[in-house]
Amino acid sequence: MNDEYCDTDNNDVSPDGYDFHDGDAVAWEANGTYSSIIYADRAVEIIQQQQNKQSPFFLYIAFQNVHDPLQVPQEYLDLYPGEVDHDRRALLGMVSAMDDAVGRVVGTLRSTGLADNTLIVFSSDNGGTSPGVNLPLRGYKGSLWEGGTRVPALIHGPMLANTPRLHSQLFHVTDWHATLLEAAEAPTLADKNDGFSQWEALRSGQTVSPRESHIYNLNSPHQEEVVGAIRVGQYKLLVGPQEDTTEEGPWLFDLDNDPSETTNLAGDRPDLVVELEALLMAELDSLVPLDEPESDPAGDPSNFGGVWTPGWCVAH
Repeated sequence: MNDEYCDTDNNDVSPDGYDFHDGDAVAWEANGTYSSIIYADRAVEIIQQQQNKQSPFFLYIAFQNVHDPLQVPQEYLDLYPGEVDHDRRALLGMVSAMDDAVGRVVGTLRSTGLADNTLIVFSSDNGGTSPGVNLPLRGYKGSLWEGGTRVPALIHGPMLANTPRLHSQLFHVTDWHATLLEAAEAPTLADKNDGFSQWEALRSGQTVSPRESHIYNLNSPHQEEVVGAIRVGQYKLLVGPQEDTTEEGPWLFDLDNDPSETTNLAGDRPDLVVELEALLMAELDSLVPLDEPESDPAGDPSNFGGVWTPGWCVAH
């Protein structure tokens, strides 16, 4: 990128811009190629470069599928000729494109012999949005209902025992860090954090999860009304205004017996509502204020030859 692109006095906002980098360099060569293909290509390349089969490596692949925008090559749309809803058809095609990419990665692990000593983790970060379907769970991405927060995940590897099986114990996304460190026999962090290592529970299926509770989210955007949710054991409490409902809270659900969150038990168990709400409110003292700065026109593509940047000038 050249200095001539660095015109921070231009505050006009461009409608479009190119936003794909390889390290610090703009990856123009990727333009026009579907992202799951690009990511699979690079993952295959990295795996094939692992000469020492006993040398540990960590590979994280964050596929954009099935995120907006709903776009997919025609060959994947053609897999679902019977779907009349265009957005739904695109979504299904995007899932298939991701399946193909994952298949290439796993196939390369097997062909190189690395699958014999590799743990594969596959997980989503949130529930789907329309035209995705989260049924029988309630809600969508952006909400605190189970449909927006509970996601499927799988792990696969020869180091797991008593497989195949379903792991139904409580697990939170913050547990992955400590869990994977222990799985890799790597040093764990000395400082306290929110996650638990669940490696032994996942590895054997015969150990009880160390996690008994977790907070879904907690914020008070205007310092007027707290919005959040907490789960302790089988019970979940939501407080404050919630997405997709005009009902007055709080809401209390027994997720073991009502995972679809159809029956609010708050009126029947006021004692439990008070107990869980106290646990949730106790976290307010450690709440980090929400930081959502305004868009910085200095990062606009018009300042950098049509490329999105963080907003500072980079010369190569």
